[in-house]
Amino acid sequence: MTAEDKLQRLLDIEDIKTLMAKYCHGIDRKDEPTFMSIWAEDGDYLLPRGEGHGIEGIRQLVQKVWREVPQCHHHITNPVIEVDGDKAAAKTDVTYFRLTADGIHQLLSGGYAFSFARTGAGWKVRSLKFESFVSASPVFKENIRG
Repeated sequence: MTAEDKLQRLLDIEDIKTLMAKYCHGIDRKDEPTFMSIWAEDGDYLLPRGEGHGIEGIRQLVQKVWREVPQCHHHITNPVIEVDGDKAAAKTDVTYFRLTADGIHQLLSGGYAFSFARTGAGWKVRSLKFESFVSASPVFKENIRG
């Protein structure tokens, strides 16, 4: 691998890290333009509460999330990013705090599996899938129902 190839790989990884950060900022702040800016036109958003396919499907799913979870704060950590030409994949851990529409406070953890594609507009999220590690933390045990 040449020095130029190594530099490009590092630049690609930084662009991908920025997409992951924009995901968190967009969803946590209910900033639809930021949230939607990260997605490829044919993106897939896969959550336990539903799936969104394509830009409009993703928009509908995130609006559902915002209705059902009016407050949240995501922390993505430990990214492992693999770049292969115009495609990339990442695995991360995620911890997030949330307040649900029915008043339940939770601290949850899990992982994200991302795939990315380089497009004419730069790197975009091709797919994002959440997988839960812990359903709910005992930190807010008194607020957990069910």
